[in-house]
Amino acid sequence: MSKVIVLRAFAKDFKDVTAAVVATGWLPGQCFRYNTTGEYVEIANTNDTMFVSGDDDDELSTPPSGSLLTLYYGSGTKLLINHAEEVAASDASRAYESEVESASPNDDLYIGATGKWRTSSSGSVKAKLFQVPSSANNYELGLILRF
Repeated sequence: MSKVIVLRAFAKDFKDVTAAVVATGWLPGQCFRYNTTGEYVEIANTNDTMFVSGDDDDELSTPPSGSLLTLYYGSGTKLLINHAEEVAASDASRAYESEVESASPNDDLYIGATGKWRTSSSGSVKAKLFQVPSSANNYELGLILRF
């Protein structure tokens, strides 16, 4: 299971997740936003990103019965998103699009329609890349948030 390693966090919060999102799942490091009522969070879509998830969907019980998703945010927050287990199991699931593996440090990162990190422009810049995921660094995506 992938994991988020927090090197520095501006802010950390906890919020219920919509039941529909729990049913479809997500990965740690994927991005979230508030739903229209502000009662829950759901997977973000490009520019509406507000948080980065710190937990896997398997770590939560079905809301709204009590389990809360750990969320990180704030400009300057520095995170590593590790996908070593998925790579070892030949699982293509990642909190980033495959294009990120061919990026360079200092590249801009954006959010795609499924809340995953990407290098191709879709809205405003949400993070700066400081570590490209590869076998040399245990498939850890290093980023510094800009939101």
